[in-house]
Amino acid sequence: MAQVNLEHVWKIYEGKVEAVKDATFTVEDKEFVVLLGPSGCGKTTTLRMIAGLEEITKGTIKIDGRVVNDVEPKDRDIAFVFQNYALYPHMTVYENMAFGLKLRKVPKDEIERRVREAARILEIEHLLDRKPRQLSGGQRQRVAVGRAIVRNPKVFLFDEPLSNLDAKLRVQMRAELKKLHMRLEATIVYVTHDQVEAMTMADKIVIMKDGVIQQIGNPYEVYNRPANIFVAGFIGSPSMNFIPGKIIRGEGGLWVKTSGLKLKVPTEYEDKLSKYIDKDIIFGIRPENIYDKMFAIAPKPENTAEVIVDVVEPLGSETLLHVIAGEDRLVARVNAKTQAKEDQKIDLVFDMTTMHIFDKETEKEVLHW
Repeated sequence: MAQVNLEHVWKIYEGKVEAVKDATFTVEDKEFVVLLGPSGCGKTTTLRMIAGLEEITKGTIKIDGRVVNDVEPKDRDIAFVFQNYALYPHMTVYENMAFGLKLRKVPKDEIERRVREAARILEIEHLLDRKPRQLSGGQRQRVAVGRAIVRNPKVFLFDEPLSNLDAKLRVQMRAELKKLHMRLEATIVYVTHDQVEAMTMADKIVIMKDGVIQQIGNPYEVYNRPANIFVAGFIGSPSMNFIPGKIIRGEGGLWVKTSGLKLKVPTEYEDKLSKYIDKDIIFGIRPENIYDKMFAIAPKPENTAEVIVDVVEPLGSETLLHVIAGEDRLVARVNAKTQAKEDQKIDLVFDMTTMHIFDKETEKEVLHW
C-alpha cells in the first residue's frame, strides 16, 4: 500500500467555478481517510482528481511518492469503487471481478486464485455464477469491492458506496468495510456525506465545505474540538445547539448570558474567555450534554435553567426534548424515563465543561481550538 499526498490542489471549471480550493492533506500508508461534507462541497471532485478521472487545475498529487498529475488513471495503481457499483450486467460475478485482470493479461490461474480469494474474504463464493440483476444491493456492493480487491492496488478509492443501501444494510456494510480495511491493511480514501459513516469508520476525517477544507482530525478531535460552527453543526446527531449570547462578569466569575439562559463558565475556561467579556458570542452545547434535572447527578444551581417544553420525541432508549429558552430553541437528549410534557416548564442541567464558544464574526471556536 502507499501514501497519498495532495499539495495545494485546485480544481477550477470553466466560468471560474472553484470546485476545490487549495486542498492540502496526507493519507498515510494503511490509513482510512474519509472526505466528509454536504453535496457540492468538492469531496467527490477531490477523489476523482486522485484517481485521474478529473484533471487538476494546479497543485500536486503524489501516490507512493510519485507525482501523478499527468499519469493516466490505469497507471496510477488505484482501484475506484463507484456509487452505482458500475457492474457489467451481461457478465457473471466471476467475470466482473476478473475483467480488469484479463485486460492486464494476468495469467488465467492467477486470476482464478485472486478472484476466489476475494470472494472468500467477502463471503460471496456462492454468487460467482450469478448475474448482477440476480443480486441484492448489498451483494452488488460486495462484488464491486471484490473487483477492486483482486487488483491488489496501492490505494482504494470509494465514492459513497453505501448510499444506495437501506439503513439496516448500511450499518452492516460499515462494519464489513472496517473489518476489510483491517484485514487488507489497505490505504483507503472514502467519500461520504453521512457523518455517522465517517465517525464509525475513519482513522482521519477531512471535512469540506464549498471546496475548502474546514478541519482535518480523528473522529474524537472533530467531535470534541470542532474548528468552527460549520464543523460543530455537521458532526453529531442531533446537531449541536447554537445560541447567541454574551460573556458577562458576575458573581463568582464569568457567565454565559443568552435571552433565556444564565450559566456559569467553569473556572478553567475563564482565562481564554476574558477577552470576550461583554462581546457577542455563539454559545454551543450538544444535546447529550443537557440533562433533565430529575436524572442529573448533583446538579448545581448555576448550571440549571428553567425552560418550556415545545416537543417531546421518545426514541425508546432516550428522549429528545425540543425546548424554548427565552427567544431561542434548543434540543436536549435526556433519559427515556423523563416525565416532561409539551407546554410544561422543566429544569434542565447543562454540563458546562463540554460547552463551546464561537466568535460571532469569524464563527471560529475560541475555547477548545
